[in-house]
Amino acid sequence: MIRNSSAATRAATRSTEPTRAELDASFATFCDDNFLQVERFLRARCADRDLVDEAIQETFITARAKWAQIRGFEKPLAWVFKTARHKLLGQQTRRTRTNTTTTNLDELPPELLTQPTDPREADELLVAWLQQLPPRQAEVFVLFFDGWCDLDIAKMLGLAHTTVRAYKQQARQHLQRLAEQAGFHKPPTGRPS
Repeated sequence: MIRNSSAATRAATRSTEPTRAELDASFATFCDDNFLQVERFLRARCADRDLVDEAIQETFITARAKWAQIRGFEKPLAWVFKTARHKLLGQQTRRTRTNTTTTNLDELPPELLTQPTDPREADELLVAWLQQLPPRQAEVFVLFFDGWCDLDIAKMLGLAHTTVRAYKQQARQHLQRLAEQAGFHKPPTGRPS
């Protein structure tokens, strides 16, 4: 029996390629697992929910179109973060051209700012504080907060490893000052002096 080796190779390749249903299922799982992290990452950079929502939608639409390739990456979420950041920057550039205004928390009287009563409010407060940081520091801190290591953050954002460490430290110090200004204080360590 004579076999056509190229036909056998194509058949073997076809059997290892995922079906459309498998791609859809794996992408749905990826979205369920990572959507909130991407949203938090973008909200640290931008207070405008509409811009963030638009950037997230564009990012996940692009990711779905390229999912067969992206899912094979070592860290597909890193690709999504990088794409989301670029989509948001594009949205902000377009929005800046229309010259809209937003209210900054610094403009609100202190009596209007209250202590958070649940985790959602605490998250909103953290996002508001992150928006007061320089954008790169906020991006680095959010990625670190989500569990990314310094080297991965450096690769995603195109920064040097030492710069990531410096931004992370500066962000912590700035956030600590903001928390103290809002009436939060470090709890005692419990060690006798």
